Amino acid sequence: MTATLAAVAMASALALAGCAHNQSETAQNVDATPEMATLQADTLTACLYAGFPPFASKDGDTWSGWDVDYLTAFAATKGLALKVVEVPTFQDIWMRPGNDECDVAGTGITELPTRKAQGSSAVSWTKPYFIDARALAVRKGTQINGVNDLAGKTVVVIKGSTADTDLTNRLDRAGLTNVTVVYATDGTDAVRKVVAAMANGPVAFGSDLVSMQALAKENPGIEAAWPHCLMVSNGSEVAEPIGFAVRTASTGLVQALNSFITQRGTPY
Repeated sequence: MTATLAAVAMASALALAGCAHNQSETAQNVDATPEMATLQADTLTACLYAGFPPFASKDGDTWSGWDVDYLTAFAATKGLALKVVEVPTFQDIWMRPGNDECDVAGTGITELPTRKAQGSSAVSWTKPYFIDARALAVRKGTQINGVNDLAGKTVVVIKGSTADTDLTNRLDRAGLTNVTVVYATDGTDAVRKVVAAMANGPVAFGSDLVSMQALAKENPGIEAAWPHCLMVSNGSEVAEPIGFAVRTASTGLVQALNSFITQRGTPY
């Protein structure tokens, strides 16, 4: 793990201190590894969204990012080539394996009970390979330490993301009705809106802590603020298990991924 990733991991650990264990986390069998069957012979097809660096991003036709590297490494252990299917929006990306669009969906997906219910038995979930936290990207010097600091302000999120869920639940629990939520197409677009915001523009972009760290490196006027746990609908604050959504009909794949996750140990 590089020094940068070590710093991110430390920040995540501090943010997650005191968070409850997310009961949606799935403990799949990591020992049994039946023969794999993928959509295309000799190929692992992955649905990825290019708007969440450092998990996945795209420059022209070239994909990069943590999940791209992770799935490429896994595919190599099975003698498979990685084929990426670009998904235009993050919302419901976890449904796509169940619709036979790909074998696996990635890009920093948090396993939530609502998402598991959507996919039903057509989608299986791996054990988590990373534990994440929430944060905001703000202009340097902006003080936001809790949801009440957002009163009367505008916040941008990516529709259907965990940040969208977290913000909705926190606003509801706090009884705040004067916060405007707007949507962006991807993280780069969201940060651009924050940097260029005038008096009534967005003061912050809500996403996960590691994405905020990556975006702050690329945008000197931005910094990460208010690292915190995910708030679910009942008001509990939980840690976020990041995993992969897998096409159940791709037999043996979730078991093989779980074995790879276990043996790899470190996430990236």
